[in-house]
Amino acid sequence: MLDSRWVDKERNLASDSTSTLTEAIAAVRTGDRARARELLSRLLRAESQNAEYWIWMSSVVDIPRERIYCLESALRIDPTNRAALRGLAILGARRPDEKEIPSPVRLPKRKYDLPGPLAEPEKEPEAAPPAAATVGLPKASPSTFKSKRGAGAGRVFGMLVFGAAGVAIIAAVIFFVVPRFQTGYLGFASTLPAPSPTATDTPLPGTPTATPIPAATRIIRTPIPTEFFETPLALFIASTATPTPIAGYTPHPSYEAYDAGIKALQRGDYEQAIDFFDQVLTLSPNLPDALYFKAEAQRMQGAIGAAIKTYDEVAKAAPDYAAVYLGRGRALLERDTDAALRDFERAVERDPALIEARLELAKYYSDNKLWQKQSTTIEGALAAGASSPRLMIYLSEAYLNLARFQSALNYALEGSADDPAMLEGYLAVGRSYVALGVNTLDPGYFSTAIWPLQTYTAYSPGDERGWAALGRALVGTGQYDQALKMLDIALEINDRYAPAYMARAILNTQRGEYKIAYEDILSARRFGPESFDLFINAARILVALGDPQLALRDYTGPAITYANSLNNAFIKERELGEIYALQGLIFEANPDVKSDAIRMWNYVLSLENALPSTKELAQQHYDELTGIGPTRTATSSPTISPTRTSTPGATSGSTTVTPTP
Repeated sequence: MLDSRWVDKERNLASDSTSTLTEAIAAVRTGDRARARELLSRLLRAESQNAEYWIWMSSVVDIPRERIYCLESALRIDPTNRAALRGLAILGARRPDEKEIPSPVRLPKRKYDLPGPLAEPEKEPEAAPPAAATVGLPKASPSTFKSKRGAGAGRVFGMLVFGAAGVAIIAAVIFFVVPRFQTGYLGFASTLPAPSPTATDTPLPGTPTATPIPAATRIIRTPIPTEFFETPLALFIASTATPTPIAGYTPHPSYEAYDAGIKALQRGDYEQAIDFFDQVLTLSPNLPDALYFKAEAQRMQGAIGAAIKTYDEVAKAAPDYAAVYLGRGRALLERDTDAALRDFERAVERDPALIEARLELAKYYSDNKLWQKQSTTIEGALAAGASSPRLMIYLSEAYLNLARFQSALNYALEGSADDPAMLEGYLAVGRSYVALGVNTLDPGYFSTAIWPLQTYTAYSPGDERGWAALGRALVGTGQYDQALKMLDIALEINDRYAPAYMARAILNTQRGEYKIAYEDILSARRFGPESFDLFINAARILVALGDPQLALRDYTGPAITYANSLNNAFIKERELGEIYALQGLIFEANPDVKSDAIRMWNYVLSLENALPSTKELAQQHYDELTGIGPTRTATSSPTISPTRTSTPGATSGSTTVTPTP
């Protein structure tokens, strides 16, 4: 017999859902999309397999790919759903049937403007640009715009009527996803979204950028379950968007064709943009920004020679116009890198807050591993009051390679929080946590690194950096089988990628496969920069292989030198503690150098920030060797390998290494 309380509870839940849906539909019809999204999000969290909820959600999200996702979700639940079929046909996501077209999804009637670089967000209509005047140029007629915009504008308008203008992200999906996440590696995406623009892409006028998330709610995202990897990353992020200022733009109310050219440039209709700017230049031949945007259209059209010639005209007419050096530098990148860099530097000199020029320089320095120049360039931008999420990520990368690990993490978190849809942010956060785990010897950082790296590899599976960092994090948490898969993927992509070899060497060391581990160490040293991680692990492997002399000769000295070069006192002492302890074990095995062993253990004890377990080991050995304590029974040494259960082999003679405490 059914429990009546259970039946009543089910009835109440159903009643609540009906009431919530009714309220959501009312919000849709009154144009309150934010309230509608909130209510529909609540419904989807409770019942994700309800096609009706997805249909209504498609009417209040903003961009086509979000609407397509909602409609396809409805169609997976109900393959015959007419509203979903019609909506996908309207959006061009499926071939329409004639009988489906006459009855589109009904939405509240609202008035929309065609998208343009000068259009303000829908919530601020009072900030719309001034109407173009007719002074100095014949006013473009509606028919002129229609013929030049062509079918593309019509399609854009159709999409806008189907949904709403602007760019906002569904909060529903992330809340729906979070409860279903399971720990451990989740796999990678079967289908992927379109790649994100790179730093060298020319941002179109009016391209939205993420509005900063309040600091209190930053970096609370979770990994994305495997079954959702076909979903665009942006759908999991709760953020809004604001227009990016247009570099080099100056309003010219007297020239309607000027704004029309800007809009054509945004649409990617470069030929039409050039026509509009030529109209302006007919009346004002030396108007710098009209010339500049004409050159921009030429460059994006692929007419590099013509673009450079036009840029030259601008630079001659207005030598202090910063944007022209940015544009000309981009045009010169494939022809004369040095000249391009000089132009980017000129742009920064004339406008220290010109972010695009800083980004171009940062990308070049990153590609060429000029980390100090990269950090200096971005620090200059921050000092000038200019910042962007991508600049933060570049600064994080520079600091990571300059061994400023905590600063690298701070800027990675900042940049990723300001633009959660930027994939590079997830990589920067994950790599920073891994670097801190490696250099502070704190395994807690490795577990924190896993979630952003899973997200990054899901959406960027062709980048060996993500797989190698994820593999290293998994090694640090003891998930060796999964780690090996990740590292093998990284090396399949790039068989010269040193961090993957380094991580695999550590993995094989943990498994007692010392010969294989040493081969990987040699590959890591051959293909990548040297580091404390490489030196200490190579020395440990050689000790385990019975060759401590080689460990002392080739690795322990460089490890001490590297650690002493660090500015971070905590990390420096932690790393020195490990290498001194290893040297102490090696020296202790040879009675002829007992005094060296005592000195090494004393060094460890003098380091305030050495690992507690290492200091405890040092105290035991120091007491034994100096006669303070009882003779120690041989035990395993965690500083060499957790799988090793005997003292390292003896060495003959004394070492030439003389460490400084």
